[in-house]
Amino acid sequence: MTTAPDADRPALPGWRKLALRASLGLVGGVAVAVLAGWALGVHPREVLRSLEGVPAWSVLFCVLSSYGVLGFQALRWHRVMGPRLGLSYADALQAQVVGFFFNAFLPARGGDLLRVQYLGRRTGKSRATILGTELVDRWLDWWGWIPTFIVMALLSDPPRWLFKALGIFGALLVAWGLAMVVLTRSGRLGREDTRFGRAMTALRSGVQSFREPRIWVTALVIAPLPWVWEATAITIAGRAFGLHLSLVQSFSVMIAFNLAMIVPTPGGVGSQESGGTAALAFFGFDHSRSLAFLFVYHFTQLLPGMATGAALLLAQGEVLFGRGPSDTVTPPPAPEP
Repeated sequence: MTTAPDADRPALPGWRKLALRASLGLVGGVAVAVLAGWALGVHPREVLRSLEGVPAWSVLFCVLSSYGVLGFQALRWHRVMGPRLGLSYADALQAQVVGFFFNAFLPARGGDLLRVQYLGRRTGKSRATILGTELVDRWLDWWGWIPTFIVMALLSDPPRWLFKALGIFGALLVAWGLAMVVLTRSGRLGREDTRFGRAMTALRSGVQSFREPRIWVTALVIAPLPWVWEATAITIAGRAFGLHLSLVQSFSVMIAFNLAMIVPTPGGVGSQESGGTAALAFFGFDHSRSLAFLFVYHFTQLLPGMATGAALLLAQGEVLFGRGPSDTVTPPPAPEP
């Protein structure tokens, strides 16, 4: 067995630096939650009182629900890249878990780039092509809000601010979709004999999946599934805290804390609680109880995914950069004399 040279590979920041950055980000996220709680008049003692006596079934339910969300997200990405790259659902699921693990440490969803690196190393496929499919998958992820909202608007009466928020976001998605169409239709993006030209060709190959008919089936059927699943989970889990939410209210809370995650904190800590509490306050629920619920819900989603991602990397001995199991190759047999 021989190993490929890695002198020209970028170095992943040391674990100490990564831990320091994550710690600073978490402190900032908690500060955001504290400021939001202060603005809403949340009392820490009431939050702690709401956390006491939380039934075990609700915690277990939230943990199991987190794996359901990961499973649906991996299914969506597999629908995008599987036929184009010949990768299995298991490949997509493992990469999804690894990306979730690093998103807990890196702000602005930096883990999504590392799942591209992970999958490229594990499978030997072009990282640029995988990145192209991820751009399509990310578009589908957020697009899933639109059909879900349309169905809920037909069945109930969403708040007006949700119409405005999704209207603006829908316009951004249309612009993003047009940009991907232009990319797939443009001419040469660089000389084929240069590194940049080859990378852009591979990237466009991944984005090309956006124009395939199966993607629109995915956009209308599979992309809404994680959001419907999570809105249902919030509705059920909220009852353990005395928050009797309708499905459209849970969907609104989910949209609110996802939009609040524009504030780049590792794992969305602090920003997610702030946005969700503000949405629950809009519906008239107790602020302290709402914040307690969102802390429990968030961390029962966050910690299981982190533990699974860490266990997967340790079991595979994967290091993402530098030498690792993915770099081992079998040398060709020596020619017979």
